[in-house]
Amino acid sequence: MDPPLDLQPSMMVLPVWPKCCYRPRLLRGLLSTLMVLLIIRFLVSGGHEDLFSHSLRYFMSGRRHPTSPPLLPSSDDFLLRPPPEVCSPTAPSLLVLVVSAPRHATQRQAIRSTWGGARRAGKFTVQIFFVLGLPREPSLQTALEQEAAGHHDLVQGRFLDTYGNLTLKTLSLMGWAAVHCPGTLFVVKVDDDIFLNLPGLAEELEHHITLAPTYLGKIYWRARPKRDSRSRNYIPVSLYPEERFPVYCSGAVYVLSGAAIPILLGASRHVPLVPVEDVFVGLCAHWAGIVPQRLARLTGGEHFPPDRCCYQGILLSVHKVTPVEMAAVWDATTPYKEMCQAWQWALGYLRCKALAWMADQ
Repeated sequence: MDPPLDLQPSMMVLPVWPKCCYRPRLLRGLLSTLMVLLIIRFLVSGGHEDLFSHSLRYFMSGRRHPTSPPLLPSSDDFLLRPPPEVCSPTAPSLLVLVVSAPRHATQRQAIRSTWGGARRAGKFTVQIFFVLGLPREPSLQTALEQEAAGHHDLVQGRFLDTYGNLTLKTLSLMGWAAVHCPGTLFVVKVDDDIFLNLPGLAEELEHHITLAPTYLGKIYWRARPKRDSRSRNYIPVSLYPEERFPVYCSGAVYVLSGAAIPILLGASRHVPLVPVEDVFVGLCAHWAGIVPQRLARLTGGEHFPPDRCCYQGILLSVHKVTPVEMAAVWDATTPYKEMCQAWQWALGYLRCKALAWMADQ
């Protein structure tokens, strides 16, 4: 017997989705995938830190202490300093102060011949100086004097250059900037093993030009003092009795507005002289009521493997970069926005993180 008419093979029809439904379903799938990638990028790049940093001002309001006169150095406090005309008649809008050590001549020269050779970045005029103390070896002072005569970019304070004196070095650089380069819009403090993406940083700072004092960097919060006397960051209870530090920015690189410098120098009269310089700046900011803000793509103390797109395109700073690596990734001929392909920009910080992870395997 033949099967019923509606079940005959020639008459059976499989359900087919209308073509009109393919595109909406495909679009929803693509949007969902894109949303997942954006969430991953948000978490990996520290977007949650960005939200946290912007909310700090509401939690820290009303904590500003009365402004004190800034603690300013005299001309006798510096053994070596650039000629007065470097910041006159008009101060640079972006002043970069590189914390260096007397023996780090190779690092200083690597910076001069790569990112530190810039005199403009975006809309900003740029001046770069190296800040250091006195060497332990008197013979090394002669070499520093010759270097200063050749480059006119050394600021040398009259204190022994040691790790324990980093706080004095920071006070020295802020004091020198306040006295000799008043009127600068931003002061960038950076270590001499940092690769700084000046064009990218300048573009970011254009959104932070304000009369209010500004403190920008990679934010640390809920950090605890080191109580082990064997640690080089040891802070005894007698010096700082609190269990946690206020929020502060990583000392590898941070940005202060010109308006913030004298306020922090005034606050330095009232806070303990802790030997951890980035914590000290954070304490001064906390006293003065200056709320630290996270600057996107400023990586602080993180290190990434040499990659031209990451160093000169996506990231604003990279830590622990050797002079050889600086030269290897430096390219002064290609605009920084053309360093990366479209897909590399789309993944951005996540891509650089993946490269760093693969380098550690």
